[in-house]
Amino acid sequence: MATNFTSTSQGGQREDLANWISNISRDMTPFVSSIGKGKASATLHEWSTDTLEAPSLQAAAEGASFAESASPIITRLTNRTQIFTKGIRVSGTLEAVDKVGRKSEFKYQTEKRGKEMARDLELTMLSGQVSAVRGNSASGNLQAAARTMGAYQSYSTVNIVAGTATPATGGANGGITGTGTGALIAVAQTHTNALVSLADINETLRLVNGVTTVAPNKIMMSTTNKVRFSDLMTGTTNVRRNIDEKGKLKQSVDLYESDFGDVELVHNHLMGNDSVFIYDPSTMSLNTLRPMHFRDISEDGDSLRSFMVQELTFEAKTPTGNAVILDITA
Repeated sequence: MATNFTSTSQGGQREDLANWISNISRDMTPFVSSIGKGKASATLHEWSTDTLEAPSLQAAAEGASFAESASPIITRLTNRTQIFTKGIRVSGTLEAVDKVGRKSEFKYQTEKRGKEMARDLELTMLSGQVSAVRGNSASGNLQAAARTMGAYQSYSTVNIVAGTATPATGGANGGITGTGTGALIAVAQTHTNALVSLADINETLRLVNGVTTVAPNKIMMSTTNKVRFSDLMTGTTNVRRNIDEKGKLKQSVDLYESDFGDVELVHNHLMGNDSVFIYDPSTMSLNTLRPMHFRDISEDGDSLRSFMVQELTFEAKTPTGNAVILDITA
């Protein structure tokens, strides 16, 4: 009987493999990209903030002696630097063979690790992480645990609780926890559900405005909450919608005209659905102690090895201008 040769039975066929690689992971970092950049010179980073005395009605009698004003004093805030790392190891054979979509595996992996580290930093800044310093190990040579920097939520003094949780008074969302100063404004909203509402955002903007010289101009939320907010705005007249060059009206809401000014809505794909940030990016920065660089670039046996590292910290110049809406239904 003659053999029936088919594409599935006969060997020796070349692969139909495209000579490129599609990386579908999103490497955008909207929060980190929105704030400023600065420098740090020690593992304990410090900066100063000041406020004005509350306004009062006053009048002085002619010729009267004056009294010294009880103006607020300058306050010192602190944060710790945190080390971020990524390791790379590629065998000599893999570096030498002909590969799909890249000439050097080592360079390709280096680029990937750089993007991954940026996403790790973004996720850290979105978390409720607080500033913490660790003691030395028994040998005294290395720290017993990693030093951590306080992220955005730990430098937020306005917390609006959308759900039924008790407003935080300390910890991750306690308002500049660990810096030795600052009073948290925590308000529990009344809801029929725990979805973010326009009332939450308006109340947050109201609380922030008037206590800081800079008004928030960004609202950052998850993709899910961004869609929810667009749905909230159906029929609302004080919301600008994008209109492209062909005159098409887009459903998404990108700019909210509030009573306290225009606020840009930004969605963050790494952000959880349980919180929303309202802030002014000009009042904060990431300060670098050690910029991203390579350590121990070498051959280890029959492989190429490298170590990417950077060390930085978060600086919140005016925490009274930072706000977060919490306990939103995920």
